[in-house]
Amino acid sequence: MTKKLFLQTSIFCLILCLLVLKPAHAVLSKPTPEQIQEAIEYGQKNKNLDIAAFSKPWTISLGKGQGSASLFTPYHNLAYKARKAAVERREFTNQNIMEALDIGNILTFSVTVYGDQYDFAMRHSAKIYQREEAIQPEFEFTPEIADASEFWPNSPSHTARLVFKFPVKDIDLNALVTFVIVAPGGEETPFNFDLSKMK
Repeated sequence: MTKKLFLQTSIFCLILCLLVLKPAHAVLSKPTPEQIQEAIEYGQKNKNLDIAAFSKPWTISLGKGQGSASLFTPYHNLAYKARKAAVERREFTNQNIMEALDIGNILTFSVTVYGDQYDFAMRHSAKIYQREEAIQPEFEFTPEIADASEFWPNSPSHTARLVFKFPVKDIDLNALVTFVIVAPGGEETPFNFDLSKMK
């Protein structure tokens, strides 16, 4: 009985070690304690920045009125949540840290789009291209009503922020991906992200 229990415990420990030692991908790897502290400090020190300026290290921008896309890595998500806590003047707890780091096996993109109708955004879709393969999102949020843009009442008069989440199982997380937003007429707007360089 003792031998059997020892063998089961040994096998469990071996499996656990293999899981812990498996190669980590840059974009989804858990930040080190130093990176966690760095992300929290980034969020707290930059609490007064608007969200576009705050997210610049994780954002590809096509220019004013053209659109932008941001990738939420564990590091970016942690910095964002720390910023939110600082703005709300509340403590950022260990529980908050764990929740911010637990984003699952997904790539989350937030994209800002522009148009001229108040309901233009709800007809947008997205996909990822990597090595000629198209990957569809498993979750999407497209608001029914867009906000007035900084150009209002001139064109483009409306803007909206959309969110798309993609499963990582078919994505090489150490390579370039092209996140594409697709307008209702089928026009594609690409944003290139080098996942190997994302913090």
